[in-house]
Amino acid sequence: MPSKIITGDLVQLVSNGEFDVVIHGCNCFNIMKNGLSKHLSEKFPNIDAADKKTLRGDRKKLGTYSYSVEKKPNG
Repeated sequence: MPSKIITGDLVQLVSNGEFDVVIHGCNCFNIMKNGLSKHLSEKFPNIDAADKKTLRGDRKKLGTYSYSVEKKPNG
């Protein structure tokens, strides 16, 4: 199956419902103040809230993930 390359503003594409799932690697310190994590957490505050349910700096988080389920636009 050939790859599909999509260009554009990821946050806007997510807001438009272009994706079913978005996975973003971050850090263990509950900091979403720069780059893509900043823009995603500003647009989708539940992302930041889910991350903050974990302990800041906890090494046991390595290899795990937090998640947020967002309602799709028009759905």
